[in-house]
Amino acid sequence: MGKKNALNDFTEYGVFEKWKKLQNFPTLGMFSALTKDYNEYVQDMVELNQILMDLQKYMSDYWLQMSRTQFQAIGNVLLKSKSDSKLNSPDSERFRLLVIDAFEEAYSTLFSSKEFAIAYNKVYSKQLDFVKYINKMVEKNLNLLNIPTRSELDQVLKDLQEMKKTLRNMKKGYEKPVRK
Repeated sequence: MGKKNALNDFTEYGVFEKWKKLQNFPTLGMFSALTKDYNEYVQDMVELNQILMDLQKYMSDYWLQMSRTQFQAIGNVLLKSKSDSKLNSPDSERFRLLVIDAFEEAYSTLFSSKEFAIAYNKVYSKQLDFVKYINKMVEKNLNLLNIPTRSELDQVLKDLQEMKKTLRNMKKGYEKPVRK
């Protein structure tokens, strides 16, 4: 772990510094708009890649636990079927019930374990982080293109609902029942 790996430390090559120097050249037309936020986009991509690497690591742990549980259930089926000669036929109803019970027991134990809960939580959290980060990047790009973003549309919908409510209340105020 302590050994320096060029793949883990890509800043060693100075790629970003070289691009930054290139970015400082005078630009014409649309190129100035493209290079303006280059560093910010690169940082976003680096952060997104970090989220994906963490997600991959957590998913590996998750699927490792699932695979171990499956092999444990298969091992239990094999052990129990060898001990009972009536279970040797895979076509028998007892064998089918043995398989169901073995897998149910193995996966119930896994799903109730603290290690699985932690692994599942990490995977789910990173998936949510990924979606949140993608939405942030999309919203930023929509702002640059002068297209309404999701948050802006949500605000318009909220304002529209408030206007409807106010209009309804005003209408009720004018339509008071006339007493005879």
